[in-house]
Amino acid sequence: MLAAALATLVIGHSAEGREIRATRVGDEQAPVTVLVVGDVHGNEPAGEAIVQALRKTNVDGVQFWLVRTANPDGRADRTRQNARGVDLNRNFPYRWAPGAKGTYYPGPKAGSEPETKALMRLVRRIRPQLGIYYHQHMGITVRARGVDAKVQRDYARRTGLPLRSLPNYHGTAIGWQNHLIKDGTAFVVELKAGPAPVKRHVDAVLAAARSYTR
Repeated sequence: MLAAALATLVIGHSAEGREIRATRVGDEQAPVTVLVVGDVHGNEPAGEAIVQALRKTNVDGVQFWLVRTANPDGRADRTRQNARGVDLNRNFPYRWAPGAKGTYYPGPKAGSEPETKALMRLVRRIRPQLGIYYHQHMGITVRARGVDAKVQRDYARRTGLPLRSLPNYHGTAIGWQNHLIKDGTAFVVELKAGPAPVKRHVDAVLAAARSYTR
């Protein structure tokens, strides 16, 4: 099946003014919405290739929203943090906590960063049933608490990245999204170091999306 027409929106700007873009693939009236984010940390870019490949796909009844990078300043500088030294995956308002310094600095207050606000606006607008956020370099599918375990297990099986639990970090994107959308599921995939096996992950995303159309 041919991919649906693409629609790309600027959903916000980074601390240094770079555009943050989201591309919709599929019919905007489709009943199932899936959000895929290529990276939140600028030094963990392997998910971007998966997002780019998803632009060429189509699943009946599904609209994909694809964010290649949520941290364009970090990508430009190859840093985990944004240009203001904030770890965006500690800056979201759900269970935000002050105090950390250096690598995991959560920002001066919850939701303080323009990149965080851009993702929050998008999620509130599209309210995805499924969200997949790519990170590196642990090589696992991260178990999200209190949401659909089956879709996570299936993703882990298809990609060979085992399902594992990590500490319940403060201020994360998926924590906030799962708190906001009670009947949705957002989870993290920690890719291995280096380039990702793109086709394997694209197939896993498509299978996960199809599971919501049944």
